[in-house]
Amino acid sequence: MSEEIIKVHCNDGQKTNCPIKLGQIYCDGYKGPNDLKSQENPTEYSGRIGVFSHFHEDHISAVRKCLGTYNTLIVHPITFKAISALLPGFQFYEQWIPMDYDTKYPSKAGDIRLLKSNHIPGSSQVHVETNDTTLLYSGDFNYPEMQIRKAEHLVLDATHGDPWHDGKTDRQSVKNRMFEDVKEKIELNKPVIIRSSAGTLQELIKHFEINPSDGQLSHDIPFVTTKKQKSILLKIYQDVKNDFRDITEYDSPEFWKLHRNNKRCVIFLTNEIIDEALQNYYNIIVDKYRFSNDNAAIIPFNGGCRYNLASHASIQNILDYVGDIEPKQVITDCSRSGYAPMLAKQIQLKYPKINAYPSC
Repeated sequence: MSEEIIKVHCNDGQKTNCPIKLGQIYCDGYKGPNDLKSQENPTEYSGRIGVFSHFHEDHISAVRKCLGTYNTLIVHPITFKAISALLPGFQFYEQWIPMDYDTKYPSKAGDIRLLKSNHIPGSSQVHVETNDTTLLYSGDFNYPEMQIRKAEHLVLDATHGDPWHDGKTDRQSVKNRMFEDVKEKIELNKPVIIRSSAGTLQELIKHFEINPSDGQLSHDIPFVTTKKQKSILLKIYQDVKNDFRDITEYDSPEFWKLHRNNKRCVIFLTNEIIDEALQNYYNIIVDKYRFSNDNAAIIPFNGGCRYNLASHASIQNILDYVGDIEPKQVITDCSRSGYAPMLAKQIQLKYPKINAYPSC
């Protein structure tokens, strides 16, 4: 079996967000006829299958190109809803195949399955089984609360491919403690800003609204987020959206009215620049910094607190994951992390029988 059966396919010198090749299937990117140095038949692209592992923008940046060329795009239903919110109108293309975890999609390229990866809502590993072999792309993942399916060839996320990335956390306990922290600040009439990545942001809003262990914040307390993040929230949690309070859009006249009136509120943001007028708000930062193994999961600082929700696996958990998969070959993905060479060495040291190497 050629080593080219799996590949991180960086087009024309592209260094980031490269599509992951699993046999004849491409994940989290686009490979078209103009990207090839070989003389592959361009008509083949009308039949190519694409898969998107989750809805973070660095993984779905090629959606438009894929919709214009491929005839099949596989995603988890939550990822499909989020893409529909981010890119209105794209949901009406006929190429989409929303598919639940561990459902088999037979194709000429092999049987395709999405497996839970425990990164953000809807995030998936991509598993392909052909007549000859089994292939797996991990995508971004958090071990061990994820599905495991063995594969001979693995393309591995290397986001936390450094031994320094070993901060441990109990996600539910951390979310519960964050809720208590916010409730305490609100009772002291202190507005709160929570910064996190998309996906985690929606997960936190849902937790704050539907939290049986610690009750709820009063519905008199406004929740605030951007129009885009609000749209994603109401799409991916459509079945419980009636339980959510009306959410004010950040930077809208309604929001600034809250601010002028010193109204208590909880603001959920991703990477937006915070206006100087909000600098005295209590700040909670989620997963924006690396946590080492000697860090607590919750670290106060002047004016706020850092919370580790560990949406990526630590390096020890990555190695345990590789051991569970039992691959013969592992490629660590250089296009999304500079730690790929170090991670490949760690795998080779722990599992000498595995052929592990970086894509760069």
